[in-house]
Amino acid sequence: MNSALFCKSFVFKILRFSTYKYTDNSEGVRANYLAYMAEGHARIRTDTETVEIGEGDVFFIPDGCKYRSYWYGEPRIEFISLGFGCMPDFEGRSYPPQVLPRDDATVAVMRSLAEKKVLDGADVGRFYTLLGSLLPRMVYREKTGKSALVDKATRLIAADPRRSVGDLARACAVSESALYAAFKKCGGKSILAVKNEAIMERAAELLVSTDDSVEEISRRLSFSSGAYFRKCFKAHFGLSPRALRRKHEI
Repeated sequence: MNSALFCKSFVFKILRFSTYKYTDNSEGVRANYLAYMAEGHARIRTDTETVEIGEGDVFFIPDGCKYRSYWYGEPRIEFISLGFGCMPDFEGRSYPPQVLPRDDATVAVMRSLAEKKVLDGADVGRFYTLLGSLLPRMVYREKTGKSALVDKATRLIAADPRRSVGDLARACAVSESALYAAFKKCGGKSILAVKNEAIMERAAELLVSTDDSVEEISRRLSFSSGAYFRKCFKAHFGLSPRALRRKHEI
């Protein structure tokens, strides 16, 4: 296998950021990623689900996945990223973004691969041996009626987190009680928690991607006042809107 093919098929590296980073991959990523969160934590949001990634977690993102990601760390964010083009598909399964079972041996192999300056055939063999050991423990699933309802509501919230639960229920053609029950049945976060996270994440996006004032952003997100917005923002992120904006600029 020549070096050009290696470059196109495998991108193994260690990434570091300071405090907070937002990335928009809503067009879809062009590789599969096996990763390890060495420092900090993250949230990956697709149209249908949210994956919470804690410090020390190994996680997977599939080729073509459309998502937005939010990365947090103090004093920094560090994760190992093993990008690869070919995902084994012996049983015709698809794998959603997810956190994987981990052990020290898995992390050790991932770190040693990410630290290599030049990959060779043995490294590729080690990587696929590792991936092969993880596949039997990875989640694959078919959607149920309940999860389809939650997925639709989550997409609507991501598009406009200001929508009321009543409006969301009408858009999904169910009662409010049925919508609350669907979120509870799926075992994830409540619909109110999902709405709150979406609002805070939208606020962070606006702070780092626009020059809009904090007061203007609070109005856009339908907060009753700038002071209440600042209070909610600090409770969620642990720092003020201005502090987050300054840290991201640095």
